[in-house]
Amino acid sequence: MTVRRMPLSEVLATYRPPVGGDTWKRAIPDLLADPDDARIVDLLRAELLEHGDFREPIVVEPAEGDVLNGLHRIVAAVLSEHAALDVADTYEDLPEKRRIQIGLAARPVTSALVDRLTKVLFSFPFAGGWTNCDLLFPGDDELTGWWNCPAGLDEALGAELVGRAAAAGIRLTVISISPAE
Repeated sequence: MTVRRMPLSEVLATYRPPVGGDTWKRAIPDLLADPDDARIVDLLRAELLEHGDFREPIVVEPAEGDVLNGLHRIVAAVLSEHAALDVADTYEDLPEKRRIQIGLAARPVTSALVDRLTKVLFSFPFAGGWTNCDLLFPGDDELTGWWNCPAGLDEALGAELVGRAAAAGIRLTVISISPAE
């Protein structure tokens, strides 16, 4: 299916929140209570104010009523009283991005570190759009992640990951960057 425009009220009535409760009224305050999620919502509200809309549609699973990608955009739209959102039923409707694998050195790799990095590095504005991490896999002294990245910006994304981690008090170094297989 192609991207379609849906009134925000219809999005809220049709799709349930993926986290934070079974209703949007419960999920939104729960999401905003987390500082990292609140920061993402603020960035998206600024994008909405600057551009009048989001650059990418939310992705849903219509048969199940699930939001697959776009929770923070929905919350930003609610808080900004935005009228409608672009909605897609498949990731194939999103703008094409290159998927890259990045190896990051960190010592020690603990579950707390992985949880924190997942929050900090999962989704953020990058190169005129947003990048997001498909998976962050821990090893002994390194992590491997798969990010969506515009072509030609692999090294810049690696540097951005290191910088974002440093801003959160976490020291990382890039071990490798390669196309994802």
